[in-house]
Parts: sequence; C-alpha cells; structure tokens
Amino acid sequence: MRLRSLLVFYAIGPLVRAVLGPIKPVTAPLLSMVASDILMHHFCHPFQPVQFYKSREQDTVDAVLRLLRGRCVTNLGLVGHKDPPRTRNVLFFDDPEELLHILSKFSYRRNDYSGRYLLVMTGGCTNVQTLRNIFSELWKLNIVHVNVLVKYQNTSVEVYTYQPYTPKHCGTPSVKLVARFNEDCQRDVRDVDLYPQHRLNNFHNCTLQVGTFEAKPYTILERKVDGFVEISGLEGNLVQLLAQRLQFRINVTEPPNRMQWGTIGPKGNSTGTMELLQDGQVDFIIACMALDVTRNLYLKPGITHYTSRILFAVPQGRPYTAFEKLFRPFRMDIWVMLSVYLVCVVVVVTGFSFMSTTARAFIYGDGARMPLMRAFYLLFGGSVLPMPVRNFPRTLFVLWLLFTFVIRTLYQGSLYLYLQRSATYPPLSTLDEIHRSPLEYHMVSIAKRFFVDRPEIMRRARFIPPALDSLGRMVAGMADRYQDRVVLCPSDMVAYNNRHLKRALGGKMIHVTRDSVTLFPVTIYYQKQSMLTNVFDREVRKISQSGLMHFWVRNYGDYDFHTNPADAAVGPKKLTNAHLAGAYQIFIVALVMSCLMLLVELVSMRVRIFRSVLEFCIR
Repeated sequence: MRLRSLLVFYAIGPLVRAVLGPIKPVTAPLLSMVASDILMHHFCHPFQPVQFYKSREQDTVDAVLRLLRGRCVTNLGLVGHKDPPRTRNVLFFDDPEELLHILSKFSYRRNDYSGRYLLVMTGGCTNVQTLRNIFSELWKLNIVHVNVLVKYQNTSVEVYTYQPYTPKHCGTPSVKLVARFNEDCQRDVRDVDLYPQHRLNNFHNCTLQVGTFEAKPYTILERKVDGFVEISGLEGNLVQLLAQRLQFRINVTEPPNRMQWGTIGPKGNSTGTMELLQDGQVDFIIACMALDVTRNLYLKPGITHYTSRILFAVPQGRPYTAFEKLFRPFRMDIWVMLSVYLVCVVVVVTGFSFMSTTARAFIYGDGARMPLMRAFYLLFGGSVLPMPVRNFPRTLFVLWLLFTFVIRTLYQGSLYLYLQRSATYPPLSTLDEIHRSPLEYHMVSIAKRFFVDRPEIMRRARFIPPALDSLGRMVAGMADRYQDRVVLCPSDMVAYNNRHLKRALGGKMIHVTRDSVTLFPVTIYYQKQSMLTNVFDREVRKISQSGLMHFWVRNYGDYDFHTNPADAAVGPKKLTNAHLAGAYQIFIVALVMSCLMLLVELVSMRVRIFRSVLEFCIR
C-alpha cells in the first residue's frame, strides 16, 4: 500500500508542481511595480472594483494587471448607468492632454470625486509646472485624495500630491513630493501614508463661501457696520464651531432677490440658495435645509445633524363671550342632567297645581304659596318662610335644600377659578380639526411636497412669498394677529417665538397641533463633487455626539407648547369688571324681565285672562 502511494506521488508530482507550484516572479518596469503595490495596499476593496482608465499606452496597464494576479477586482470597461459611482480610480496617460481627455468624460454619476485616485504618467519625467497644471485640473473637479506617479529614466519613480489649502495658498494647488522609489533601494509603499484618512483637517484660515439666509432660529444674521455678516442660531453656531475646529473663515452669501431656499432642478433651472450652490458661487449651503429626494439628485447632502418636526401653528382659540364664561364650571353633560332635573320639578309642581288645596298642603306644607318660585329661590341661595311643619314637607324641603347647597357650592367654587383663567376655547389640536375648519393653509412653496397626495389641502393652500424671514414673521403673527389661517412650519420656529413672547410683558404663546405632519431631518448641502462632505461630516458627527446640538436647541426655544403660561400662574387674582360682565348682563336681563312682569300685572287688572294665569302661577 505504501509502495503504491509512492508510485502515484512520483508520477503525478511533477504535474501538480507545474500547476500549483510557486509562481515565478514577474519582471516589470519599476513604474508598474510601484503602481501595482499601491493598488494592492490602498485600492483593494471587497465591494468596490478598481476602475481603470487608459489612453493609447497599453504595456503599463498589462504589466500592472499581471502583477496584481487577480488579487483586486478590476474593471476596464465603462461604468454602467445603474452602477454606483466608482470610489477607486486609476488613470494611465502619456501626457497632460490625454489626461484632460479622460477627465472630460468624468461625471458625478459615474465617479465619486471624494474617493481615491491614482494617476500614472507613462510618458516620462516632467517639470513642476506640468504637475501644477495637472493638479489644477483635478482641483476643478474637487479631486483631493490623489497621487501622481512620475518615472525618471526607469531608475526612479516619484509620487506627488497637492494641498489646496496651505498657509500661503487658498484654493490654489501646492505641489508636494510624497515619496521616491528607486530600483537599487526599493521602498515599501506601506512605509508611506499615501492616502491619509484626514487629508483635509486644516484650511489655514482660508475663506469658505457659505450660502444662507435668515431663518430663525436656525440661522440668525447680524449685519455689522463694515458690511460683514455674522451668523448665529442653531446651525449658525454649528458653522462657527466648524470654522474654529477646521481653521477657516466664513463669508456669508445670501440668495438674490431674497429667494430663500428656492427651487432645485438641472443646472440653470434652479433658484435661491440652490442656484448659488449649483453655480459654484458658494461652497455649501445651510439654513433649515431638509433632506429631500429631489435635492439629492442634484446636490450632495451631509449627515443629519438635527431632526425636527413639521407641524401647524394654529390661531388662538375663540374667546368666550361674557355669558359663556358662566357655563364653564360644569361640563355639558352636567348642565344637561341639571336641566332635566329642573324640568321634572317644573312638571311635577305644575301637575300638583291642579290638585286641591288640602293635597297641596300635604305635599308643600300649610301656607306654602308659589312652590316653584320657592324651589328656584332655594337653588340660588335664598331663604323661604314659613318653614314646613309636617314630616313629609319638611323631609322634601331638607332634601331639596341639600341638593341645591351641593350644586351651588360646587358651581361657585369652580366659577371663581374659571373667571380668572384664559377665556378662550382650546385651540385646534389635530389635523382632522383643521381640515373641518374653514382656515386656510399657509406654507412656503417647497412644503407642497408634503401634500402631493392631499389635493383637498392644496386647494386651500396659500404660499408665503419669499422675503426676509417671511416664514418666521408669519409664525410670530400667529400669537395675536392671524385668526384666519394655519401655518406649516418646523417646531423650532414656534419654540423660538414662544421663548421671546414669554419674556415680553403680556405676550401670548403660539399654539401648535399635537399631530405632526412629518419628521424634518436637517443637514448641510454641498456640490455633487465637493470634497468638503467627508471633512465636515467627521466634525459634525463629533459635535452631535457631544450633545451640543441638543444644548443649542434648548437654548434657542421653549418647547412646552401645550401649557398656557396664563393658566400656569400661581396665586389668586382680583376679579375685575371684565370677569363679571356676564353677571352684569344677567342682572340687566332680570331687570328688564321684572319691568315686563310689572306691565303684565298692570294689564291683568283690565284683562281677565292675564289675571287668571297669574293667579294659577301663585297657587
């Protein structure tokens, strides 16, 4: 058995060694070896292929592919429309003109400009000005994570990159030699950090253009005497902290014609801050910018740094009339039961009025006249004479006295409290209540995307014209000015105004619905090819995790929406004539009715039917 195994081994061994044996080292030019090493150590990714772009030169590409030996997934074809943008790209070219031809075919749909790029110049040595021109073209596309390999007479390969921001240059590429590889003393590419994770972490006090407008409390603009605009607010503080951490200065650019957010579309069809960003007039925009699918098609969003709610600011409830205030101590069901009880009393007393005098004396007591008037007299706290003597009338009298005492005491105690409280009906609290009301829906034009499936709402919608903080001023007017509309807005705008209204003497708070329309994730938007996204996202993530955003949010607003400060006041108040206006009205009505009754009694002296009715009522 052992002999048979040895024979098989010696027979098949050479074939196995030929197929699976060690691969002989492939000889290749130094440029190809350096390029392949960089690709293996910095470009291989389990989910992203390395995208190859080449000009006419094919030998270097073939050599690099042989050296890779299939250890990296590569793609030499075109990027499909459904494929994600490539984050690993390597470009082979002979001269700068060929590079420009390759770059002219780039687009943000096929290439992620924030990814890693390797440029392999196969045409031989070059000067610094040529490198500066190459990096200028890359800077126009915001390609920053890039290295250029340049060979010198097949004896050395130098690796160059550039810094767009330095203490002496702002937005101008500064050429930098990263490493040099020689044939006699080869240097491992792993010894050099060719693609540092944080290439841009210091802007060296250079200026970045910020597109924004005033949208309190998110962005608050303060114009100085020298024309400089200082930004503050929830997101203004965020930008200020980013500028401090990344060492850049802020220059605020507002949209023309006060267009605020504006509309988004293909380049040339946008307005407002969207147009500023698409045309490259600003580096990023921030001003209550919500994540939106349409915006994401043309712009690049950062991470969400705050999530708010979209809801309706509703008008104050309708004021109670002076007479309605008297009915507030009891709920409607109690008034209904009390009315039914009194109607029963009237019916019973009227029925007993047709009985004989002896029967009425047995029920009411001897000498008891006008029992219905006596019952209402006791209900309002009066006294009656004479007192019943018999047991049944006395028991009936005590029960009625106890009932009226309890009802009257509860009413008077509650009435004193309700006369001092807010004399308005509760504001609208749900979306269904708003829909049933005749109020108009006021909103900014970009908010109509929330109601694309609600045409009945859009028929009543009125769009707020763009102006300086137009939405914020309309929200502030909901406290005491507007009664014919509801305003769609983020909850932070209401909280900001409520905070300032509470500080004002006698200020009324703005009410909101308990139901929210949708959540409102707020972010920063950049150009599609911007290299700022990853840099800012890294810092924004740290700021959000530290709790600073939550601190700023609470510092700029009062989020206790459903507590009326007037009702929450502690301590009794003196009653005024305004509180007692309802009682005065009842007194005047009673005087008028007394005068009318006097006229009826005077007429009854001459009209017999009137006299008969009055005699029946006093029985």
